Amino acid sequence: MCASSNSVYSPATDQQRAKALGDTYQLTDDIRRAVTIGIDECFLPFPIPNEGDWVTIHAEQGQTVQQFERTKRTVPHSRTPSLETICDFSRPFFPGCELEILPQIDFTDFSKHLQNGKRINQYTKQPQYLTSFIIGHLKKMKRRERKHDRRELFCIGVTMADIYPGSGWNFVYGLASIDDGIGIYSFSRLDPSFPDTATAGPCTDQERILILKRAISVFVHEVIHLFGVEHCIYYLCLMNGANSEEEMDGQPLYLCPVCLRKMYSAMGKEKKHFNVIQMYTKISDLCERLHFKDELAWYENRLKLLNKVADD
Repeated sequence: MCASSNSVYSPATDQQRAKALGDTYQLTDDIRRAVTIGIDECFLPFPIPNEGDWVTIHAEQGQTVQQFERTKRTVPHSRTPSLETICDFSRPFFPGCELEILPQIDFTDFSKHLQNGKRINQYTKQPQYLTSFIIGHLKKMKRRERKHDRRELFCIGVTMADIYPGSGWNFVYGLASIDDGIGIYSFSRLDPSFPDTATAGPCTDQERILILKRAISVFVHEVIHLFGVEHCIYYLCLMNGANSEEEMDGQPLYLCPVCLRKMYSAMGKEKKHFNVIQMYTKISDLCERLHFKDELAWYENRLKLLNKVADD
């Protein structure tokens, strides 16, 4: 959350959404159908924000596909939810990319630097850590990995500590540094018992599903930022900005047509791996396994529609 405010917000029009998506004539049938067929049936427009929601505070101009394709991107060089499950769910969003869980980092290795950015949050009375210090450490780690000729596109740090990006902010769920190919996100506020997580009892099934869904949403959101994709203002989308639990929980676990096409564009030579039907099928199977009922219903409905069009 940020202390500043933006009182002017205008919802995107149909013309602006069409401009954001751009010309689809030269796309392959798979991706073209995914971003043009049955859009009004499956994708809601960006919702009218409540006071204090992300777009009422941050002046989001929106990013068209054309702007995205011109932007600078990361380039490759030589009660806690399961990281394995988060990675399993995330993989279909990034076809052709390999996701790997790296060894845990001991914060005591750079505790002196962290103390410089440590503060006590005035609302939760809990310690918070400045993201720039953590990202600085991850940059050093990434440089060491390059010595082993790894084609590492980006590195994401995950922490149970509460984090903030600067003095004008209350907190942040996650933050991505596109130039460095590094992101950081925190599990701390994903638990509905926060800030009393330490004294909370075991998770109920409902809490477990909620925490896992939030963790996957924030993780995929931050990784997609590293590809250069900005916050979405065109549809209700995984890439909408979020300033609260209510906003975060209101976001879907799928990309709108504009952001899906951006990810297709971002794959470059790996476009041959980008098959929307296969992607949706994998995610649908994972939704069923993890008991994400609403998301399963959406993916099944979308697959039914796309498969029907493909058969016609």
